[in-house]
Amino acid sequence: MKLEPNRDGPVLPRVFQAYGWSPRQVRYIRGVVRVETGDGVFALKKTSADPEHLAFLDRVFDQLDETELPYFLPRVATKNGARVVQEGEGCWYALPWYGQAAEKGDEVRPEDLIQGLARFHQVTEPLVKGEKETGPHLRTDPLEKKRSAVDRLKEWHEIAVSREFVSPFEKTFLSYIDEIEKAINFSVQGLEKVEGRPAPRTALIHGRLHPHNLLVGKSGWRWIDFDHGGVGSPVIDIAMFLRRFLPFDSEEVVDPFSLLDIYQKQNPLKEKEQRLLALHLSYPESVMRALSAYYQPRPTVSESASVRQLEGEIDRLHLFQEWVRRVWTAEKNNRSQKSPRAVAGVRAARKKPSRSHP
Repeated sequence: MKLEPNRDGPVLPRVFQAYGWSPRQVRYIRGVVRVETGDGVFALKKTSADPEHLAFLDRVFDQLDETELPYFLPRVATKNGARVVQEGEGCWYALPWYGQAAEKGDEVRPEDLIQGLARFHQVTEPLVKGEKETGPHLRTDPLEKKRSAVDRLKEWHEIAVSREFVSPFEKTFLSYIDEIEKAINFSVQGLEKVEGRPAPRTALIHGRLHPHNLLVGKSGWRWIDFDHGGVGSPVIDIAMFLRRFLPFDSEEVVDPFSLLDIYQKQNPLKEKEQRLLALHLSYPESVMRALSAYYQPRPTVSESASVRQLEGEIDRLHLFQEWVRRVWTAEKNNRSQKSPRAVAGVRAARKKPSRSHP
């Protein structure tokens, strides 16, 4: 939740008091308040998550503490033992200040990150068993946003074709527009069919995985910003990881599906989860983000950089589509191989008597 000095400034002293802090220095850094005290340095964050949800997360993390998974930071307790302070228009929680935020996510070996993510999902699955799903468990972006993507695509198309001189970026865009639209429709139509159904399996998921939610320090890496996490399908985190932690603008590009193999060795996906992951990955999220950035009123990236980014995201989409085709082909083959005798019997029963032809 974004901090606003005029609104949140008067609240901070009360939050400090709740933690028993006498700050020596207070600074605002990347969406959190860095508080230096005589007892240490802390990251104080304001969140829009409701107290009940945060209390649920605390219960799960209390159990996680017993597993000694090294991927998280301990939550700091207030003077009265609470881990959340309700003040102003939101809730506040604190963590020890640790390391530096990742930039692209390649500061840590992706193999280590995906294996840690698999272990996290595996360990939390029994901890949330029986809990109601607490979020958009079948989608990484709201489905309404995905549905509106075709309209946005058409708007950008009209802008591009109306220009007297089409830019290099727009030439690339126009050459792939039909392919992008087909990818959107395939993903949306598939997700509409499963919307509202319970997830094949649930665990505690982060829900907003991004390199900026990864801290790297002397003792290794740590995930942060779980306040909007909840009970849902692990597929959501996997799809976000494969999209956001593998840059395509470096000399050496990691095969995302070799990473998926690493995940599955630790925490194998069910067939339904693989199909659900295929629907998520078939949506051209990164391509749409590149287009949106280019067509914003004041683009912040040069033309050549925009072209490279779009081409890289198209390459990523092609890679995902290849895997999606494999998943769908395997599903069709499995269906055709189920109960061949029964199928043959049904066909024989339905077969009409042959007629003679003149």
